[in-house]
Parts: sequence; structure tokens; C-alpha cells
Amino acid sequence: MELTVITGQDGKVIGTAGLVRNGDPAAGSGGPIAGPGQSVRVIDLPSEFESIKDPEELHRRLESFLASQ
Repeated sequence: MELTVITGQDGKVIGTAGLVRNGDPAAGSGGPIAGPGQSVRVIDLPSEFESIKDPEELHRRLESFLASQ
């Protein structure tokens, strides 16, 4: 599963959004936009992260994961 991750200058995860592809090019595409000092990365979400339900836990684990990349 692809996941868009927005991070701040300090590496903290600010937000995430899943990518949904419906196969219809006429539908266009969109997604979150980084603000000043923020970065956007699209990652392949490791399978062990897919079952995390709590957004705060997901953000914490993503911060560690992204720092190791």
C-alpha cells in the first residue's frame, strides 16, 4: 500500500494519506500538499504498519521508519 507522508523540518509526521487508484485517468489525482518547511514523501507502507489503527502510534512508528531510510 502506498502512503503519502507529510513531515516537518524536525522529522515529525504531520499527516498521512492513503493513495487510491481507481484506474480512470479522467478522474484526475490529488493529495496533500506540504506547507512551508514541510516535506512530502510517498512510501510503500511496510506490511506490519497496515494493521495499526491509532494515528498517534502510526505517526510514531513512521518517524522511526523514515529516520532509518
